[in-house]
Amino acid sequence: MLNHKWIVAYGRLSKEDLNKTSEYSNSIYHQLSFIQSYARNIGLTVDKEYTDDGYSGTNFDRPGFEQLKRDIEQGKIETIITKDMSRLGRNFLETVYYICEYFPKYNVRYLSINDQFDSENYDYNQQVILGIRSLINDRYVKDVSIKRKQVAISKTESGQFIGFIAPYGYRIKQIQDKRTLEIDDYAASIVRRIFTEISLGKTRKEVADGLNKDKIEPPILYMKMTLSKNKKYYYDWSDKTIYKILKNKTYTGKIVKRKSIKENYHQKKRNIIPIKDRETIDNCHPSIITDELFESANSKLKILKRKQKNNYCGPFKNLVACGECGNIMTTYRVQKAGKEEQYYFKCNKVINRHLCKNRNIMDLRLQAIVKEKLKDMIHDYVDQKKIVSKVTKNLLQKERPNWKIDCLKDKIDFHNTNIKNLYLKKTKGEITTAEFTQKKAYEMRLQMQSEQLLNKIVKLNNEKVRTDAVLQKYHEFLKDGILTNEMMKNLIDKIVVYQDHTLKLSFQFRLESLNDSN
Repeated sequence: MLNHKWIVAYGRLSKEDLNKTSEYSNSIYHQLSFIQSYARNIGLTVDKEYTDDGYSGTNFDRPGFEQLKRDIEQGKIETIITKDMSRLGRNFLETVYYICEYFPKYNVRYLSINDQFDSENYDYNQQVILGIRSLINDRYVKDVSIKRKQVAISKTESGQFIGFIAPYGYRIKQIQDKRTLEIDDYAASIVRRIFTEISLGKTRKEVADGLNKDKIEPPILYMKMTLSKNKKYYYDWSDKTIYKILKNKTYTGKIVKRKSIKENYHQKKRNIIPIKDRETIDNCHPSIITDELFESANSKLKILKRKQKNNYCGPFKNLVACGECGNIMTTYRVQKAGKEEQYYFKCNKVINRHLCKNRNIMDLRLQAIVKEKLKDMIHDYVDQKKIVSKVTKNLLQKERPNWKIDCLKDKIDFHNTNIKNLYLKKTKGEITTAEFTQKKAYEMRLQMQSEQLLNKIVKLNNEKVRTDAVLQKYHEFLKDGILTNEMMKNLIDKIVVYQDHTLKLSFQFRLESLNDSN
């Protein structure tokens, strides 16, 4: 705990507020200056400032506020001051929760200057003010949400394009007060090529490979797109890029009314509307392809399905790493006519906008190499006791049974304390007998579950039990030499594949690094 707790200022500015350039009073700078001046007038000194610039008040998932909460929970803060309650938040229920429950829980005083609210002088009048102000803020967000939705729908229905980036093949064009699309002749010719080749029977991969071979710039490079967080981009043509283009009805001159929807303004994530259920508006801008070509290409998609996803569950899953870039290599499936399916590993990491050039290696070849190395090790290191001991110790360290046991003991104590507290509350008359019985049964059930799990972990991780299990696996391998998936998890730590055809095998009980050259 700190000797001196902080008096802090919190300011927030949403993107909507940023657009209202005339409202200087809402700027972060003004909010903090206003709070500093107010604090001085009442004899307080602001020790620290927290801000969230460009974040909505409809939820509390903001970096500045999250840091504020962490400092509160560490006992660093005594008083929080905001310009008004709307800066804290505009969601009625959550804002009231923080003011009435969260802040008092940590003995934090809250001051809202414009609302003349001070949690230290919280009386009936203050309660009424809090309720009214929070409802007004909540209603403001709802009204703004409705208006923005209405404006977007109105513009779309009038044939305007309201997206941030024009689809590949188009450019955004402003005609007076109307925002529409015009054709980009070069990119549009590539779009026609894609639709035509698919309609003639080529697969998406074949089309993408052809574009890459002809050195056609993919959309992300051609359009010089600004990258966004949490989105995957393709720096070469891929079957996924081709699929997105084929499904975009914009190329037929139509505009899709809505691709996603929110049930209410409190909802954080939008619900995606399935492509088949999306409404469109015809003749909004020049078309690049005809409706007939669009339907023809999309009908072929149902026939030309992507290759079946590999279901590799072999011994080396997530164990093969690229020696050039360190990336875990991806497993791919290949099947030739009349032959069984096979798997191979390939690095698919993008480095400087190009795929890593490391070689592929077949799963069957890896299995043969690993078996041979294991046989050599067993022959050279016949100290069975030493090997089994090392594997056992490694597994016990990896699974951290002591940590799990401590956590479960803490949980058991926690539920036991809760049961004692329930007895006290019942004795004081704070809860009824029925409530006591119900809550006690719930706590005892959770306590029993933790006790059962604790007993199971203690039993399974007894060193002798684990040693016997490892010894059994060791004898199984010596007997038939079969590498099962479970055995691989216990034996192999990592397989590193280098571009110069060199492999490095690391084992859980490794006695030395082993290399193999072709």
